[in-house]
Amino acid sequence: MHSSCPQDEKNQILTTNCWLTQIWTDHHLKWNVSDFAGIKVIRVPYQRVWRPDVILYNNADSQYNSAVINTNVIVTYTGEVVWLSHGIFRSSCDINVEYFPFDIQSCNMKWASWTYDGYQLDLLKQTEAGDVSNYQANGEFDLVSFDAVKHVEFYSCCPEPYPDITYIIRLRRRPMFYVFNLILPCILINGIALLVFYVPSESGEKVTLGISALLSMTVFLMTIRESLPPTEKTPLISMYYGVSICLVSFASGLSVVTLNVYHRGVQGTVVPQLVKKLILGKLARLVFLEFEPRDKHTATVHHDINPRTGTRLDCPRPPDKWATTEDGDYLDPQQMSPRFMPRRSRTDSNPGVTPQGTTRKNLRVAV
Repeated sequence: MHSSCPQDEKNQILTTNCWLTQIWTDHHLKWNVSDFAGIKVIRVPYQRVWRPDVILYNNADSQYNSAVINTNVIVTYTGEVVWLSHGIFRSSCDINVEYFPFDIQSCNMKWASWTYDGYQLDLLKQTEAGDVSNYQANGEFDLVSFDAVKHVEFYSCCPEPYPDITYIIRLRRRPMFYVFNLILPCILINGIALLVFYVPSESGEKVTLGISALLSMTVFLMTIRESLPPTEKTPLISMYYGVSICLVSFASGLSVVTLNVYHRGVQGTVVPQLVKKLILGKLARLVFLEFEPRDKHTATVHHDINPRTGTRLDCPRPPDKWATTEDGDYLDPQQMSPRFMPRRSRTDSNPGVTPQGTTRKNLRVAV
């Protein structure tokens, strides 16, 4: 074999450039060397002698006869005939791309006689493996093995045996090209899709980043689909791209929900109780967070002491019309800082404040 490559993977065709050597014995071509001036070997056109009709059974080329270069046959005085033919053969091959691009393809070339049975024409192997001494390495595949196996088959039409010689060609794909052009970009796009959750909501680019990653994944998936044949087994890389597209789509959907919650929070919309229970109750446990439930009927006031003055620091709260019992903690108007009280309330509740806005010296304000 000189070279081989599945050049048409989509149609599952193996193209092989090889030399075919056939040797047989023809008793009608024997002669006595002494009668012909010591001539032992002659070369005659192949059309002048009988030839076995050995053909490629799994041929996939409509121009099979023109693809084979037939040369002269070599005939010896013992009746041995050697026929060396060279051709570019195209054979059907069941390509399995389940583990693409880390796959190993196994293709067969079945040679047998078309009209002669095993009783009339028997096929024998010259060697246990094909000759690869002149093999030229392929840029996409590495040759793993080139073995020869003999089979004897019986068909329903005929009781005679029909032998054949099958050459098994195993090719391993070189994956580095596809790793850098298909797998690595997909991993990077998935990493970029995760950054959607780190983009600030006020920037407005969360959805744009997710959609861009989704379109990039779709383009790579279409590239793989065009280069691989439609087989019964789905390639793992296609499944990986499909799962990645689903995850990126889910991340984009969560970005839309996040933006919706963010803008509703800015507008002051009350969070539904169901959402509170779902996030603070169930989802918080997944990230190992705990939130203590607030008692609606118990008012709790937290006090701190100023280390410089030793006075009590009260937690400022908004006025009564903004505070509800649902907030848990409740402060009386006397405990609020004057800065958070309306002007009228500050004037009425604090007699130390004059109408002109000046404060008496005996006024004591919690800071």
